[in-house]
Amino acid sequence: MCSFFQKDIQTLASTDGLGSVTLCGCGTVSLHVGGISVRMEMAVFAETVSMCQNALRTLPPRALLQTETTKTLH
Repeated sequence: MCSFFQKDIQTLASTDGLGSVTLCGCGTVSLHVGGISVRMEMAVFAETVSMCQNALRTLPPRALLQTETTKTLH
């Protein structure tokens, strides 16, 4: 993994008020949520996404119908 201050960083996705996912030129994927950033190899990121998708599928349906918008604490 390279320096956090590497200049060749591409934003893959972002959501206002939540965070973003970036890709460094060295192949490191960074997941930024609120004030937390997790840097990981691309394969680990893919496994993390799969794990989150599995968790989402196991949530009770009523949890997905929540109408209140939550904000990430910064």
